[in-house]
Amino acid sequence: MSEPVSWLLIRRGWQVLASNGAVVGRIGAVRGEPTKDIFNGIVVRANSTPPRYIPSEYLAEIVSGSVTLKLSAEELGAIPPEKKRPLAPSVSLSEFLRRFGLR
Repeated sequence: MSEPVSWLLIRRGWQVLASNGAVVGRIGAVRGEPTKDIFNGIVVRANSTPPRYIPSEYLAEIVSGSVTLKLSAEELGAIPPEKKRPLAPSVSLSEFLRRFGLR
């Protein structure tokens, strides 16, 4: 049995396990602020479903190579997909300078 590790060691591609130990996906992203040691959660990617954000309080264990959830596969599937962050609108350099009174 592996020893628990810090959330700072979680990497994309690690396995994500449901509460019963079944593989339910892989880590797509880690959300947090490492410089302040604030861990918000993970994004789970599964083959046939959109990515889902899981807050840190729903993680049961982190060991090297995998994260186990406090959730069953069914409970994970009931979580709404993560919303994509909107892209910043593209603005020309001249428009950017004009907006900030630099031109």
